[in-house]
Amino acid sequence: MVTVGWIPQIIRGYKTKSLSDVSYYLMILISTGSVLWIFYGVEINDKIIVGVNIAILIFNLTLLCMKIKYSRK
Repeated sequence: MVTVGWIPQIIRGYKTKSLSDVSYYLMILISTGSVLWIFYGVEINDKIIVGVNIAILIFNLTLLCMKIKYSRK
């Protein structure tokens, strides 16, 4: 549920071309946490932890790229 929670924000950002209400710090912290969880999942050989956190990282990096792109306009 938490993983797909990023999808509405991505859709909204794409439609409005604005992500000014999303914090860079939040995205950086969540990305860092996801990377750490991926390392942990690999260490304990848990494919679910790895898969979920890869998805979160992809969604979060998508938002980060969109924020950078739309803030330059």
